[in-house]
This record gives sequence, structure tokens and C-alpha cells, in this order.
Amino acid sequence: MVGFGAIAEGAHLSALRSLGVAVDAIAEPSSVRREAAKRSVPSAHLYENIGTLLSSEKALDALIVCSPPKYHADAVLAGVRAGIHVLCEKPLTLDPEAWALMRTESAARNVCIYSINNWAFSPQWSRLLEVVASGRLGAVRHAEIRVLRTKPSVSALPGDWRKDPAISGGGILVDHGWHNLYLMRRLLGVELTLAQTILRPTGAVDEVATILLQAPGASGTIHLSWHAGERANSAFVYGERGTAELRDDSLTVRADGIEETTCFPEKLSGGSSHPDWLAAMWPAFENECAGRGRGENLSEAAFCLATIRAAYGRPLEAASLG
Repeated sequence: MVGFGAIAEGAHLSALRSLGVAVDAIAEPSSVRREAAKRSVPSAHLYENIGTLLSSEKALDALIVCSPPKYHADAVLAGVRAGIHVLCEKPLTLDPEAWALMRTESAARNVCIYSINNWAFSPQWSRLLEVVASGRLGAVRHAEIRVLRTKPSVSALPGDWRKDPAISGGGILVDHGWHNLYLMRRLLGVELTLAQTILRPTGAVDEVATILLQAPGASGTIHLSWHAGERANSAFVYGERGTAELRDDSLTVRADGIEETTCFPEKLSGGSSHPDWLAAMWPAFENECAGRGRGENLSEAAFCLATIRAAYGRPLEAASLG
């Protein structure tokens, strides 16, 4: 593992233990966090940086990158160049040149790069995506996703790197937007494009974001906030034959005159670690490592990268991501 912050300790370790995956080594520059890693994984070899880890450990199957976004690209490329598969926290990267290197070098070395998309593996979203894919709603014409938070997620160290664009790459659009962009793409299809963006405050780190997306015959909106009066997740999808409404711990589907509600034991907005979602995602990562569907995740990541850049006024040429 590279980086031992809150998400590594609170989510990845638990998920890996449930899967029977051993953590042999951890690279973490903070001495405070290395001590935390030592307490949590006494058997792991600890290093101050990824270079020392990769030069010392020669029997690794995969590298899991959990550092803040600024450091993702270098860590991913280091893992690829060492010839091992890489699982990386979002955003994979917001740098198109780094993305191009990742794609080219991972293909040349026949290793997988997988950007974490665990929200799609939550019980609620798994079920909603299954309903849409089944055709019960007919052709989808519109979808809405709302993510309400009262503040950003906490950091394991003092300070709030999520509000430092030099480290985070942006504000809530990066932090929560990446997840919800790939969810919207799964709802509306691969021809989805950005139509309009409203970010607040303007000229600073965005803490509230609303984006409008369009696809052939369909539209979508995503609203994200760190200044809401409550913590909640919701979504609404309508098609030519019915609707589906997700409200944190329930999903109601109305189609062909039949209404069906599924209740879930935990809220979608409950907590920020979600080790069970990561564990549910793991087989998809293993499949790509084995060459099955290799590149599907990178295609999804390319969409997220291009859309976030366009929303921040840094659009790419259509062919630049391949």
C-alpha cells in the first residue's frame, strides 16, 4: 500500500482482511502514520517512500495507492514500471499527459491499472444499475444524483488537503464528482458529455457543484454540496416505461403499473469508509488483472478525467485520451 491515511486504515485494510489478501508492505512519508500502520499491520514492512518499497519488495502482486490525489500519478506509474498491477483511489489523475503514460506503459507491460469505482458496488447502486440494465424502465430519458454533506471528509492528519487544490486537484467536484460521474455514465451510456457547470464559490475551491450532462435522447444532473443541512444521498431515474427513486436506504421502482420498494440495512450516506463496497469491487479488479475486460475501467476513468477538466474550464481535444 502507498499512503496510510483514513481511507487506507478505515476501509482498505478491513476489505483486504475480509478477502484474505495480505498486506506485505506499506509506504508512508508521515512518521505518525507509519506508527499507525505498524499498530494496524504489525507484519507489514514499512517504508518512507514508494521507491524504497518497490526496490526492496520483489514478490508483490499489486500496489494499492491511497495517498492524496497529487501523488497518484507518480505512484501508479512507479507500480506499472515495476511490472505489478495497480489499484488507485480516485481521482486516478487529472493530468492528461500522465493518463496517456499510464495507458501506454500499462499496455506495454501487460499490467492492469484500476481506478476505484466502489460506489457502483454498494448494495443500493448495484441494485439500481441492475434495474436500469434490465430494461424495466425502458429507455432512460433523465437521471438525477444528489450528494449532500455538511462538510468534507476528515483527514488522518491535521489540516484539510481536500480544500487545497495543489494537493486535491479541485474541490467537491473532484472529491465526490468522480464517483458520481461514472455512475451517471453507467445510467446514460458512453456517449455522455458535459453541457453546463455551476461551481460555488467561483474562483476558489468549489464546495458546491451542479453539472448538467447530455446523451443522445437523455439528460442528467449531478448536485454535490459540502454545505447542506443534512448528510444524504439520493437519485432519480425515469425511462419510457417507469421510474426508480433511491433515497439513502430505500429504492422504489415503479414500472408497468407495479411498485416495488427495496429497503437496505444501512444508508448510502452512512459513513465514508465502506469496506464492504471495496470488497464487492475486488473481483472486478481481479478480472482486469487477469485480462478479462482489461481497459474498461480506464475508459471510465478517462471520461471522469475529461469531464472534470471541462467543468473547470480546461477542456481536452476529443482524441487526446484515446
